[in-house]
Amino acid sequence: MLPTLENLLLEVSKSSLIDKGDMNEAEELILHSLLKGLSIKRAGIWMLDEASSSIRCSLQIDLHHQTHGEDMVLTRDQYPRYFQALDSERAIAAHDARSHSATREFTEGYLEPLGITSLLDLPIRHRGNMVGIVCCEHIGKPRVWTEDELTFSAALADLVGRAISAKERDDYARQLEQTNQSLEQLVNKRTASLEQTLETLKMAQQQLIENEKMASLGSLVSGVAHEVNTPLGIAVTGASHCQYLLTTLNEAVLSNTLSKKAMQSKLSNMGQSLKLVNDNLQRAAELIQNFKKTAVDQHNLALTDFELSDYVHIVMSSLMPLLKTRQVKLDLQAPGSFAMHSYPGALAQILTNLANNACTHAFDNGQDNQIQVRIRPHNGQQVEILFVDNGKGMEEGVLKQIFLPFFTTKRGQGGSGLGLSICYNLATAKLKGSIKAESHPGQGSCFRLTLPTRVDAEAGK
Repeated sequence: MLPTLENLLLEVSKSSLIDKGDMNEAEELILHSLLKGLSIKRAGIWMLDEASSSIRCSLQIDLHHQTHGEDMVLTRDQYPRYFQALDSERAIAAHDARSHSATREFTEGYLEPLGITSLLDLPIRHRGNMVGIVCCEHIGKPRVWTEDELTFSAALADLVGRAISAKERDDYARQLEQTNQSLEQLVNKRTASLEQTLETLKMAQQQLIENEKMASLGSLVSGVAHEVNTPLGIAVTGASHCQYLLTTLNEAVLSNTLSKKAMQSKLSNMGQSLKLVNDNLQRAAELIQNFKKTAVDQHNLALTDFELSDYVHIVMSSLMPLLKTRQVKLDLQAPGSFAMHSYPGALAQILTNLANNACTHAFDNGQDNQIQVRIRPHNGQQVEILFVDNGKGMEEGVLKQIFLPFFTTKRGQGGSGLGLSICYNLATAKLKGSIKAESHPGQGSCFRLTLPTRVDAEAGK
């Protein structure tokens, strides 16, 4: 290759414009270099469409006619011979373009109007495929393109491919930057959303825990209502019977037909009825008071002094309606007196949840279901409450998870998985004690609640 062409090619190859990513600047540099190196007045860059059915002018520089840029499209249907030559992906060196087999079909519509006599088209390759051509057009007398000119032009065509790669990299970099910005915005948005969701979940969890604390009371309402209705019903019947006896006695007095014997009989019957009314009203009042005390204590976890045995008796008596519906017998063993300074409401919640848990999970329908509650001293300043059932027990895998929040073997059947978790939290955090479970399949379960007899106000927070 001629030194002048080599130097020009080297200058273009080393230019930063080729790898800058701006196709306009790169095409300008390459076309001006072709015009200078080949001493021609007209050169252009044309790009094929994806189907290779047409070719569009990307940039055309015409120094002869003083034009810059022409928006032209050539189609395969218009110029089939030319496109057949392009399919070979080789250079088209038309020394006499008006007679060359690949270019003569341009004569009337393109070559003659512009005064073009010779054409040199070089393929532009990108990623191994031909994507367009560099078209060198000579105006004047026909000329013969030399090997050096072919080599020089082909090298510049390759630089167009390099410029396309640079543009793609630049486009990818911008897209990546935009994607990163979008991703960062999305991450920030998602983070804010997740933080909001987490806060909502925390609030929901707290609400679930609070709801679960009261859910055990709700499960007792129907049982308590049934238990209270029985003595109230008997009391109403006794009162009605007294009203009837009083009416008949009054009628006998008014009609002067009342005998001493009849009066004594009616008064005796009235006395028995009133005793029945009184006994059943006292029973209903006791049930309501125990239930009310348990409910209030569970809702208001206040630090106070109380006697443990008496309090456990009150709590368990309020649970009798629930136990009766499951045919569960209660055996309460609380010998001696145990003075406590603690949170009776937290203890009531634990006992209520343990009873609910046993009725829900431990027992099938049967006649021999039993819960035993035993209170005994432990290590001087502590007491131990054993809550034992003779139910079906638990496997080791279940036993290891029973105090975990939301763990339940009754998912979808009313189990929330919070009952025993609340027991654990109340026993350890509020009462400053411990609760452990022992169980084997078919051998029932034992919950061992160990509590200090005195809890300080600061410690129970």
